[in-house]
Amino acid sequence: AADCQVRLAKTTRNGQRKYPPHIVEVEAIQAKKLSIKHKVYFPNDTEQGFDVDSNTRAKDFCATIGQRLALADVEGFSLFVRIADKVISVPEGDFFFDFVRHLTEWLKKTKQNPKDSANPNLTYQVFFMKKLWSNTVVGKDPAADCIFHYHQELPKLLRGYHKCSKEEAVQLAALQYR
Repeated sequence: AADCQVRLAKTTRNGQRKYPPHIVEVEAIQAKKLSIKHKVYFPNDTEQGFDVDSNTRAKDFCATIGQRLALADVEGFSLFVRIADKVISVPEGDFFFDFVRHLTEWLKKTKQNPKDSANPNLTYQVFFMKKLWSNTVVGKDPAADCIFHYHQELPKLLRGYHKCSKEEAVQLAALQYR
């Protein structure tokens, strides 16, 4: 009863959801779990598990990730969901599982992936990456530089989209082979 009261208070405080629970939430409820350990992937090829509950909004999820990774700020970062052959950014104001549920329902209706149409539980992956770069200052947040900035920009560097001197190229090559 106490758990129900806490959930009711959260719903009153945060607002109601738009969609019914996602299958992952239903499985957690059936297992009598209040939160779900969710794997999040990062650009530097690492991953970590985070606790998410039914009332977690994307901006709160981002803040939790930023705290654990010791980022100076999560401004410009976003969650991305990869499902089927699509990668879509999660709007920061949306409830995380509402977005995932909406996305899976949309894919089922449009039958984007005919192989998965028989499987109602479309699998998905969650990524946390830099989305907006306008206020990014390299060197200001070393954790963000090492986990996100370098690894997200590396393909562009290798294709020659960024101009750099030979000395800068040598420094970047040294970072790559460290």
